Amino acid sequence: MKRIFLGAVSLMVLGSLTPASAADLAARPYTKAPIAAPAPLPTWTGFYLGVQGGGGWGRSDETYFGGPNVVGFTPTQRYDFNGGFVGGVVGYNWQVDNIVFGLEGDYHWADINGRSAEINAGFGDSYFTHLRGFGDIKGRLGWAAGPALLFVSGGASVGDFQHRYDRGLLGPAFGGSVNDWRWGWTVGAGAEYMFAANWSAKVEYNYIDFGRSTLQYNNPPVAANRSEWNDTIHTVKAGISYHFGGPALSRY
Repeated sequence: MKRIFLGAVSLMVLGSLTPASAADLAARPYTKAPIAAPAPLPTWTGFYLGVQGGGGWGRSDETYFGGPNVVGFTPTQRYDFNGGFVGGVVGYNWQVDNIVFGLEGDYHWADINGRSAEINAGFGDSYFTHLRGFGDIKGRLGWAAGPALLFVSGGASVGDFQHRYDRGLLGPAFGGSVNDWRWGWTVGAGAEYMFAANWSAKVEYNYIDFGRSTLQYNNPPVAANRSEWNDTIHTVKAGISYHFGGPALSRY
């Protein structure tokens, strides 16, 4: 009986203490989760180096001064040329807020060529244009939206050209060629995207006018016995560049 009494007393004491203990516990403090810092935006400021390549298509406007086009003889012609190229690029950008401006130089090894129609009917003679390499020195102006950049460009271009008159079935006294470097101008536009730290990919279109080149013939050796070419070309290229860059820009 004594044990039963002590057990009952113990249960009563524990029952009276339990609510008090729960009430005495302090409420848990509420803590806000820390806000993650936004990732910094990439900056386009700094030097960059890259590789690029693509294709080009254009037109040779050839003018012969020694005689007009007549039936069976078409010495003045317009004809197309096309092909591919690969090369490298180096440049520097400055970024102020969302505005990006810079200077860029590139050079490409090219195999872009084309041939005219027959000049003297039945003899198979023709003109030939070959662009063996070309480069640009140009300025760029763009608008940056985070890792994306839209830009326009323009400046000077230089091309390594060969122009030939292939004589076909005519005698060895005919024919001739000229190799020259031609300076011209270029304009274009493109888009570039920073897909990883310091790395970007781009696509770009350019129109290039290389001016005029002259081939003087020697049979007969008179001033009018010559051809002049004016060559223009459209290029589309894609490339990847590494940016040495400056510090990242804060989002705020």
